[in-house]
Amino acid sequence: MFPEGMVFSRLIAAAAIGSAALAVASASAEPGSPAGEANAPVASVRLAECLRGREPVDRRAVFRGAMQQVSGARQMGMRFMLQERVGDGGFRSVKAEGLGVWRKSRPGVRRFAYRQRVLALAQGASYRTVVSFRWYGADGSAIRRARRRSLPCRQPGRLPNLGIAQIAGGKPLVGAPGAVGYEVRVVNRGPVAAGRFGVSLAVDGAAVDTQTVTGLGAGKVRTLSFAGPACQGTVTARADPDDAVREAHDSDNALTSPCPALP
Repeated sequence: MFPEGMVFSRLIAAAAIGSAALAVASASAEPGSPAGEANAPVASVRLAECLRGREPVDRRAVFRGAMQQVSGARQMGMRFMLQERVGDGGFRSVKAEGLGVWRKSRPGVRRFAYRQRVLALAQGASYRTVVSFRWYGADGSAIRRARRRSLPCRQPGRLPNLGIAQIAGGKPLVGAPGAVGYEVRVVNRGPVAAGRFGVSLAVDGAAVDTQTVTGLGAGKVRTLSFAGPACQGTVTARADPDDAVREAHDSDNALTSPCPALP
């Protein structure tokens, strides 16, 4: 349980968490110098709680940062930044109101701890915090800095997986001099449906067009028709070029192939 005096702030997570996700962050300061922690590290952060559930309100993480006074310091401060990893991708910073704010201790305390809670975590993603620490001298300037990273809070969940199955075509279009037709087969290899996303086509490295797919069910294939210049070398199609869909794998969204040719 959090102590009295907890500060609550309501925030909408950035696109990395998803447009439908609502995150609520809360934090509490724990000033003081409890007995038995004289040998604690000068700065540390840990994942204090990681809860999983079917409903967004049940999925939350609590991160706890702690720091010790150092010689010459009159005040301490820390700043929590949230990072998210979707599927097998890398961690990316999440910008949200209430995070990225410097929290400072009362002047003169020997130990300062702070807990940051984030709610409504997305399924199929992992979350960690990177905490920056500062120690301030009597004139208010920083005399020492440190940075620590927490273990991740992993949220299980199934995700779609978009990809390009085939690029065909190359046949001249009737009534469009110099243009040829291309057919792009986009597939969802994941176990759940994907929402709205785009599919782009480039011919010999030059962008041709991007079309919108309103949704694609698990295991389903959609064929899109494009008009573009005649191919001289390669064609490239990419599913979800704007990263609108949270996927299990982003590395297999594109397909580059030699110029296709229809008989």
